[in-house]
Amino acid sequence: MNGHGPLGPRIVAALLQRCSRCYRGPAYEGFITMHEHCPACGWRYEREPGYFVGAMYASYTLGFAIVMPIWFILMASGASFGTIMAVVLGTLAVTSPIMFRYSRVLWMHFDAYFNGTSEDAETAG
Repeated sequence: MNGHGPLGPRIVAALLQRCSRCYRGPAYEGFITMHEHCPACGWRYEREPGYFVGAMYASYTLGFAIVMPIWFILMASGASFGTIMAVVLGTLAVTSPIMFRYSRVLWMHFDAYFNGTSEDAETAG
């Protein structure tokens, strides 16, 4: 089963931090702790050792999307370099846990969209 299909439901599932296979099961069981398998369909989230290393790309992209508008607004307002760095680093410190969560979910959905999910793939049980 390839992952291509309507993007709308996938985007909603990613925003809600849901399974990249069934779109129903939550990815996280705690603030930072992920479920090992989807509670709804049994899909194994970490498909192979080191799977979430690719989530770094999503994290860098999210960080860039958050920081650059702030950087440009502060530069345009004439803020000092020290002020800009303090605000940017503070923003990253506050948003890092959220970016961590979303980067993993976005990576799962990116991978599922381009590589698909197999009905025969490993599931719980």
